[in-house]
Amino acid sequence: QLLMDGKNISQVSELCGYNSTSYFISVFKEYYGMTPLHYVSQFKDRAIE
Repeated sequence: QLLMDGKNISQVSELCGYNSTSYFISVFKEYYGMTPLHYVSQFKDRAIE
């Protein structure tokens, strides 16, 4: 939700308690199977359709 609200990756990782943005991205990718930016772009593309 934070990503969808326009927060950048650094802000989201900090708000989620991660000290490292790169570590947050790797954990996110392992869980969701894609990077946070790809995740957001998927939902933005669906909203346009």
